[in-house]
Amino acid sequence: MMLQAVVNPAGASGRTLEIWKEAEAFLRRSHAAYEVHFSSPEHGIEEIVRELTSSGEETNLLIAGGDGTMNQAVNGITDFEKVRLGFIPCGSGNDLALSLGIPKDWKENLETVLQGKVHRTLDVGEAEIHTADGRILHRKFNISSGLGFDAAICQEVEVSSMKPMLNKIGLGKLVYIAVALHLIFATEKTAARLITDGREKKMNLLFAVAMNQKYEGGGFKFAPDADGTDGQLDICAADDLSQWDFFRIFPYAYSGKHVRFKGVSIHRTADCELITEEAKWVHTDGEPVCESAHIRWTSGRYHLQLLQ
Repeated sequence: MMLQAVVNPAGASGRTLEIWKEAEAFLRRSHAAYEVHFSSPEHGIEEIVRELTSSGEETNLLIAGGDGTMNQAVNGITDFEKVRLGFIPCGSGNDLALSLGIPKDWKENLETVLQGKVHRTLDVGEAEIHTADGRILHRKFNISSGLGFDAAICQEVEVSSMKPMLNKIGLGKLVYIAVALHLIFATEKTAARLITDGREKKMNLLFAVAMNQKYEGGGFKFAPDADGTDGQLDICAADDLSQWDFFRIFPYAYSGKHVRFKGVSIHRTADCELITEEAKWVHTDGEPVCESAHIRWTSGRYHLQLLQ
């Protein structure tokens, strides 16, 4: 089996490259066949994966990076039926690995990948995002896609000076918590219409997030019952909550118990449309995309074959 390894050397403030060097030494000792491709600002993960998977031949990918790197990889795949993928989680959040129960130990992960078997097949969600200038963007996601509060966190984290510093000492998750506590009192609600399976619900929305997996945002269990293999998305929405109520409820999201509170709801569906009065930030897998007042989330069209 030939592995096409795709590595984000700048990931987690350089920690990804350190982990990859150890993993590559293991691949050599195991006499594994592989080629390595390093991303750069000029030649990103998405572009590399698109080139590797556009030949029409079966491709075995090995992705080294965080959830953002995996998001770029899944958006680069041209033919999901001919791609098998393994990954080494080395980001600041690693919510995909957490949701799937994939070990943090890169050696254990690689031993599983080198078996060359598809151990599970995951749904890939898709966000159809309408921009203010009339364009429609299509972005796939492994974990989640959200509009409002959680997307604003992703945008703030992206530009935060704390993230590189905390990543270097292995505490990257703390930046999500710090930013979230700040934004709880800064995020404004907006009138919204949530349409699922032909039924419309009007909301005074703080955020809505389409969850394909249980965890997002560095370990917050926003969708405790989400299953990435059932063809459905769990839409977690915060409706008509005061900022103080949300501040009180938010800590419970770490264990998934936030769903028991009034104003927090889960809607399970394969097709959901959200229209808001004001444009808000949108993210896919923690990667901020743009501000939008109209988004559609779907699941079931794409499936990812995992080697672990």
